[in-house]
Amino acid sequence: MKPNFTLRLRIFNLNCWGIPYLSKRRAERMKRLGDFLNRESFDLALLEEVWSEQDFQHLRQKLLPTYPAAHYFRSGIIGSGLCVFSKHPIQEFTQHVYTLNGYPYMIHHGDWFCGKAVGLLVLHLSGLVLNVYVTHLHAEYNRQKDIYLTHRVAQAWELAQFIHHTSKKADVVLLCGDLNLHPKDLGCRLLKEWTGLHDAYLETRDFKGSEEGCTMVPENCYVNQRELEPFPFGIRIDYVLYKAVSGFYISCKTLRTTTGHDPHSGSPLSDHEALMATLCVRHSPPQHTPSPTHGPEGSQLISVLKEAWRELDLGVAQARWWATFASYVIGLGLLLLAFLCALAAGGGVREVAILLWTPSVGLLLGAGAVYLFHMQEAKGLSGARAELQHVLGRAREAQDSGPESRPALLLGQQEGDGTEEQ
Repeated sequence: MKPNFTLRLRIFNLNCWGIPYLSKRRAERMKRLGDFLNRESFDLALLEEVWSEQDFQHLRQKLLPTYPAAHYFRSGIIGSGLCVFSKHPIQEFTQHVYTLNGYPYMIHHGDWFCGKAVGLLVLHLSGLVLNVYVTHLHAEYNRQKDIYLTHRVAQAWELAQFIHHTSKKADVVLLCGDLNLHPKDLGCRLLKEWTGLHDAYLETRDFKGSEEGCTMVPENCYVNQRELEPFPFGIRIDYVLYKAVSGFYISCKTLRTTTGHDPHSGSPLSDHEALMATLCVRHSPPQHTPSPTHGPEGSQLISVLKEAWRELDLGVAQARWWATFASYVIGLGLLLLAFLCALAAGGGVREVAILLWTPSVGLLLGAGAVYLFHMQEAKGLSGARAELQHVLGRAREAQDSGPESRPALLLGQQEGDGTEEQ
């Protein structure tokens, strides 16, 4: 590899809002998306909310001449909605389905049935190993009363851990997707602090697009305007994040977003705005290779780990409360069934006992399902909390030991900080 080596990557990311039978003008928007991707010829196009595999197959056929490699990530009952199209051969791919993903009884939200996941692609480009991640975290339906906050924080930690453990052999790491997290939200800060990923919007000096980089804007005719009332410019919940290992610099030369309409036809491609980034990777001189630090950055990591631990601890307590409540209902249900059986055997009010039998059994089965789900939720949150506790302890040890020790924990966290100063 030449010392003046430079790799240029053009990346496209979009949440396509492709819900069959519910999303407006879905087929027409998918067709225009395919035309747009063929015209622009990106290196990688990463898509979320392609819920219909038929839509993926149509895009696959349309994009085959420009993007010969593609993959659709299947999970859950409905599917993950994640897919990727690449101009370059895909060497490997895998996925990880998040342990927690909402509540099955919140049917009108539907996240639990989707099998939200993170997909991983491994590409070999010009001698570099590129790990590409695409994901979609649980939606935020009410910011004031966010019942899914703990699940989204757990997903962010699970995503950070998945990237941390699968990217050790990668030269470049790229994460794109709809995180459903505002930039200052706990989950977003946790993800960035633990993985060392950099935000393309914050790093680039050449940005054109929506105000403040927002990816859901009031100008988009498909957006629920009432949900955006507290945010006059919109919200930024879709991201292009990246890092390179020591020995390489990565920079975001340009970042573009759509602004509520298709750049060519005028009508939007989705209710989200598309992100289009141009990344450049090059060798970094040895003397410029960043070294681990233990000052403010270490303190910031400890602070966000503590905050995440507290949030998961609250989630564990709440999940156990619901499991305990369901167990009481199960006990009462069993007593009620025994009482009804006694009444039926006595013959005095047999018709009433038989009439109440079915709803009693339904109550018992429902309470049993709630108990099993919340016990599983408590165990999943406890597992994530234990991981956070361990990492927090290691981070404290690293901070107390001083810079001369260079422990593996912070070294692993910081070695991806090969981001070129713009």
